[in-house]
Amino acid sequence: MQKDPVSERLKVSTDFFKLCWLSIFGVGSGSLSILLGPFALRRYVWAGTGIVVMLALRALLWQTHRKMHQLGKELQRNGTHANCEYGSGRPAKF
Repeated sequence: MQKDPVSERLKVSTDFFKLCWLSIFGVGSGSLSILLGPFALRRYVWAGTGIVVMLALRALLWQTHRKMHQLGKELQRNGTHANCEYGSGRPAKF
């Protein structure tokens, strides 16, 4: 059975979306813990770098969310969505 390339791209985008969220939480908590220590210029530089990385990850998250939304619309246009009968392309009857 050949897999639908659009649904495969959607699966990869979903996994990347989850990875971005986990990375944002990881980098954010690390930056916060660095900021909570005693004053040192090096600490603030590392925390600032973490904040910049968080902003970049947030931009990737936003872009991935938009791509996932577009892929979902494309799947609906093609008629191949999760509520289809297996292999038929027609909506399942409940």
